[in-house]
Amino acid sequence: MFRILLVKDGDGAPDLEEKLRSKGFRVDVAKSLKDARKTEPDLVLIYTTPQRVGDWGPGNMGIPLMYLIDFEEEGNLVLTCPYGCIEKPVDDDDLKSCIDFVLKRIILEEERYRKLFEYIDSCVAVYEAVDDGGDFVIRDFNRAAERVEGVKREDILGRRVTDVFPGVDDFGLLEVLRRVYRTGRAEHFPLGFYTDERISGWRENFVYRLPSGEVVAVYRDLTERKKLEDELKEKERLYRSIFENTGSATTIVDEDTTILMVNREFERLSGYSREEIEGKKSWREFLADEDLKRMEGYHNLWMKDPELVPRSYNFRFRDRHGNVRYIRMTADPIPGTTMIVASLVDVTDIREAEEEILRSLREKEVLLREIHHRVKNNLQIISSLLNLQLSRLGDEEIRKMVRESQGRIKAMAMIHEHLYRSESMERVNFREYVEKLVGDIIISHGGSVRKNLEIEDMELDLDTAIPLGLIINELVTNSIKYAFPDGRGTITIGMRKADGSIELVVADDGVGLPEDTDPSSTDTLGLKLVSLLTKQLNGKMTLDVDGGTKFSIVFRNVDK
Repeated sequence: MFRILLVKDGDGAPDLEEKLRSKGFRVDVAKSLKDARKTEPDLVLIYTTPQRVGDWGPGNMGIPLMYLIDFEEEGNLVLTCPYGCIEKPVDDDDLKSCIDFVLKRIILEEERYRKLFEYIDSCVAVYEAVDDGGDFVIRDFNRAAERVEGVKREDILGRRVTDVFPGVDDFGLLEVLRRVYRTGRAEHFPLGFYTDERISGWRENFVYRLPSGEVVAVYRDLTERKKLEDELKEKERLYRSIFENTGSATTIVDEDTTILMVNREFERLSGYSREEIEGKKSWREFLADEDLKRMEGYHNLWMKDPELVPRSYNFRFRDRHGNVRYIRMTADPIPGTTMIVASLVDVTDIREAEEEILRSLREKEVLLREIHHRVKNNLQIISSLLNLQLSRLGDEEIRKMVRESQGRIKAMAMIHEHLYRSESMERVNFREYVEKLVGDIIISHGGSVRKNLEIEDMELDLDTAIPLGLIINELVTNSIKYAFPDGRGTITIGMRKADGSIELVVADDGVGLPEDTDPSSTDTLGLKLVSLLTKQLNGKMTLDVDGGTKFSIVFRNVDK
């Protein structure tokens, strides 16, 4: 039966109590609102006057409150409802309708509460204390709780919580239920791991007591979240371990150049602790003045487009003590952020070793250049000695042989002369060499022989250049001596690369050699030398005497 507490402020409306009972309500009468908590009514109806209505504050009862205001001068009553007011003289039916309206609203609110209870994502369990608060019986259990705990409400209602969840005491929740029941103070029971023979999982509870004395536990199953958190922590531990143990100084830098994170190796390199660096220092503070402008330019371009700057570059790094180290840095953007992860490798020792190697190479280059210079000088001395010997020789045939030897010596000396003067100490610009060699040979023999050079630009090493120079010396000398009886003609020297080989051609438009000439079996020293030098180059020589003399020598290009 719907229960009304009628609080009468004065002696008016003596039949009000009977009228309410006649409408089917249970009525208790009191002089103050203090009795509301004793009787636990469904509705409080206060009979008062307009002058005293302000003295009846509702307080914090949690019970619907209505006023029946008696306007004595006019003989009218006005009824105020929790959800409205009847501003007209009130008869018995009006009073009954208003109370029925309140009743329906209470029923409606109960239905809303029930739906909220059933469909809320959080688990909700309602307990009633037994054994003087030592244990609790389950009075309600919503669907979320059924799903999480793997039970049916109809199977557990009325059963003790210690029977349904035997691990509740070890979990610590039973003590919280007891304490909230005794004190009435709500408590948050932090995340903990519940387990029994049937279920297990991580739970977080909020426990409070209802005015009825029942205890409510609202909780969430955070097992999946805890699992994800643990996985994230494990990944963070793994990534942190990788970050700390990359073997290089590693840092994460924000777009404003602030250093956000560093590893132990960066601490060692910089001389600062991470507490002194992270979020406090800019990478600019670690740059030598000579590299600051260049690195700032790289950074500005990086912010526009990382593709505009090299991924790796060198710079000078200054530590807290002012010591400068040479660093090789590799930087990459962190996807989805404006941050950069940079790996710094100290290459000071490598750079110093490289500089030492370069110094050694320069010393050896000077030494090698001096060797070529001395070889050339020694060859010139030999040629000079032979020239002195010529003055004592009367036999013209012997004198001719000595001059030919001088020509060969000069051809070799010129190779060393070019190596001595060239930037490279290993290779000769062969076009320049041949042009000077042939020019000197023609001048030394006199006459009006012209030269025609068709030589591609190429550089040859010493092992190839010397035998080729001697071959050209012999063939050009032979042409000048024997091909042009009148002292006039053209000698063509050609060299080209083709299909992994080099072809040398020495031709003249003179009288030519006999058709049966075989350079490999001739008695002349010059052609025998040409044949031997061709074999030294692993080459093949052919002779064409149609319309002059043409020697073609093809050998493998060792540089290919």
